[in-house]
Amino acid sequence: MSEGRCTAIWERYEAGREHHRRANLYRGDERCHRFYEGDQWAGIRSGGEELPSLNFIRPICKYKVATVAMNDTAIIYTPQTEDPAAALLCRLLTAYAAVQWEQAGMDALKWEVVRGACVTGDHYLYCFAESGAALGSGGPVLRLQSIPRTEIYLADEQQPDLQQQEWILIAERRPVAQLRRQAKANGIPARQIARILPDEADDTQVGATGADEVAREEKCTSLLFLQRREDGLHFCRATREVVYQPEQVIPGLDWYPVCGMRWEQKAGSARGVGVVGPLIPNQIEVNRTLARRAVCVKRYSFPTAVYDADRVANPEALGRVGASLKVKNLAGVPLTSMVQYLTPVGIGADAAALQSELVSLSRELEGASDAATGQVDPTRASGEAIKAARDQSALVLNEQIAAYRRMIEQLAGIWLRLWAAYAGNGLTLRLPDEEGAACRRIELPPGALDRLAVDVRIDISPIDPYSVLSRQMALENALAAGHITFEEYVGALDANGSAPRDRFREILAARRAKGGEADAVSPLQDGGGDPAAAGAAG
Repeated sequence: MSEGRCTAIWERYEAGREHHRRANLYRGDERCHRFYEGDQWAGIRSGGEELPSLNFIRPICKYKVATVAMNDTAIIYTPQTEDPAAALLCRLLTAYAAVQWEQAGMDALKWEVVRGACVTGDHYLYCFAESGAALGSGGPVLRLQSIPRTEIYLADEQQPDLQQQEWILIAERRPVAQLRRQAKANGIPARQIARILPDEADDTQVGATGADEVAREEKCTSLLFLQRREDGLHFCRATREVVYQPEQVIPGLDWYPVCGMRWEQKAGSARGVGVVGPLIPNQIEVNRTLARRAVCVKRYSFPTAVYDADRVANPEALGRVGASLKVKNLAGVPLTSMVQYLTPVGIGADAAALQSELVSLSRELEGASDAATGQVDPTRASGEAIKAARDQSALVLNEQIAAYRRMIEQLAGIWLRLWAAYAGNGLTLRLPDEEGAACRRIELPPGALDRLAVDVRIDISPIDPYSVLSRQMALENALAAGHITFEEYVGALDANGSAPRDRFREILAARRAKGGEADAVSPLQDGGGDPAAAGAAG
């Protein structure tokens, strides 16, 4: 049964590889990454000469990625009913989602996902419980893994909704020794463990070949098979010949723990369209024009010496500064008859104009011109004016911002369902206190999340310097006008602002501690004051 199951999984993988090859995902994505990273002359025979390149693709992508990813993202759960208990539970889950966001490193991981989607068209996140998390005991430790689009295989490549897929496959290269240890821990017989053998990296490995892998660390292709059924999510892991992690089920989990972002939709496809691919022809022409200009300058823009070979004894000295030139029969013969220089030929401006036009038009058509990317003098414009200009230029990225928001909504739904599935006997929430220091443990009863009907809202606010400064100035104005207290001002400050929020919190905490001590000893120790007032204060 295990062999048949393994064969069925591997056949699905091979069918997925054929689709990826027909769609040119492997080589196409590798090419996009090369052009983004600046390796734009790969495979060109240049006789050992380093050819120049003008990489305008990378700044375009960096601007677009920053516009989408430079936002402070918060997951907010809200109840669908007016039940106070449900509202309290949603507030706890919202705080727990913030903790999970930090533990998973999403502030850094989101940049990788958005950049991958921008370069190739789509990118994915796989959420899983850390090894050792037992079903039905406490709160699971959830982790996130970045999955390039070439490593994920779908049952229906025309269905963009991942939750509607019949099955999902995730392929990765893993050390053979590691897989054998896992197989032994899973109780796989020794004769089957011996069939976990290394294989060579093929064209499915974007940016890497078999020569790039360490020889002593033999690797093979490992497949994670996910399938959603009526009783929950079924999953197993297999190599070409062995299912080294037998099929398991997470009861009640009705979602695939996979979410992704598509940069732009592609008609009739589950995959997206990135920024780099359509720009590659323009980038190639810009590099060719630049290389031709460089060659022309080296050949024709400098004086060329022409000498009489019979009379000049050391012609190599003509190219050295301060060298002496040896000539024969100098008397009565002018030196100009022995050595002359060809006048440099001027180069037309058409090539430079074409190159500049290609770069500027490519950037403008992508909405990434100098004005759009914010390359303005901040001393000549106010922060609000720069912020308004930036927001106006970012309108062309509203579709990508909505796709990013949608991905985070899916991730929030996955977390909620995983918490419920892995906490059959209750869920332990470890939350920070109001000062963000000590942790407090909150025990949720079994089934508390099963009965909870929630809506997920994603709060996205820009965290670029101009936006943070604008919010801070608004708070300072409200504080100066007396509309808010100092405590409210400190609570509303951004963590990455110029105002020292943490120091302000320390000052407020010290004041409260000092005030508490004074209230405890001053009213009655000196015997003075109004006893009624002292009692009221207590």
